[in-house]
Amino acid sequence: MRPALPRTVGLLLALFLLPPLLADETPSFKALFNGKDTTGWVLRSPKTTATVYQDADGKPIPGAKMTKVDQKEVAVDSKNKVIEGAKIVEEGGKKKVVDAEGKAVEGAKINKTGGKDVLVDASGKPVEKFKAVQETKDNPNGWTVVDGVLVCSMPHGGNDILTEEKFTDFELHVEFLATSNSGVYLQGRYEIQVDNSFGAKPKVIEKEGKKIEVFDTHQCGAIYGKVAPSKNMAKKPDEWQTFDVTFHGARPAADGKPATRARATLIWNGEKVIDNAEIDGPTGGALDGKVTEPGPILLQGDHGKVSYKNIRIRPLTK
Repeated sequence: MRPALPRTVGLLLALFLLPPLLADETPSFKALFNGKDTTGWVLRSPKTTATVYQDADGKPIPGAKMTKVDQKEVAVDSKNKVIEGAKIVEEGGKKKVVDAEGKAVEGAKINKTGGKDVLVDASGKPVEKFKAVQETKDNPNGWTVVDGVLVCSMPHGGNDILTEEKFTDFELHVEFLATSNSGVYLQGRYEIQVDNSFGAKPKVIEKEGKKIEVFDTHQCGAIYGKVAPSKNMAKKPDEWQTFDVTFHGARPAADGKPATRARATLIWNGEKVIDNAEIDGPTGGALDGKVTEPGPILLQGDHGKVSYKNIRIRPLTK
């Protein structure tokens, strides 16, 4: 007869043989960007509509564009109000605004007003007979991949890029260069601003009788127009930065529970700057207002040239 196993060995063996259901079932992070191409992402606007100018025979007019002619120049102040009695003179090949005595008017500008719209060809010559035709075509993808980095190299209208997959609750990691204006949209609805905010200082406001410092809700690291970061962790625009986000989507009222709004926590370059903040609705430029439905991760691509890498996500089950 085989001798019985010691009790401690038996317990260890039992634990080893436990089914995997008792293990941590939280999904691991998965890459949203493969470092090679934009597989898994789509343009916000696959098609674009533009005005094409044709001559009387219906042939395209190369380089044609609308412009203003016969405009008048007027002198205005910093609030664009016309400066009475001011004159526009030219000195050294440059125009400036002077008063009746010939002295330069500080803060004055020269605006153009009036005139009429004229179509000109590539050489600037007016085109007398033409017709404007609306043409729909494929919207060019302004995103390229260079050395494993996703680059918005040609920003234009409809060039936001979003994941085909949609999410409800998740942890998101994004690395970026804030060389221009962009944003990371959670569920395609809530923008975390990306911009060059290196060195930006807080402003002083009065709240409940006390003066406090607050950062702007439109700077880098803010939930755009909604929640400002508590600190400015911005690096120089040519240095890589990180956003680590924990997001919980809005929920409709159900089973006696009240409806809840979306909430987000942001760790920016290793520092928590937004702590489980409630978001009172979609930010500007959102895909839609269906806040209780899953949504994609969206990168803004219609403002400036920016770069992203190491974009990964982990859906949360609780």
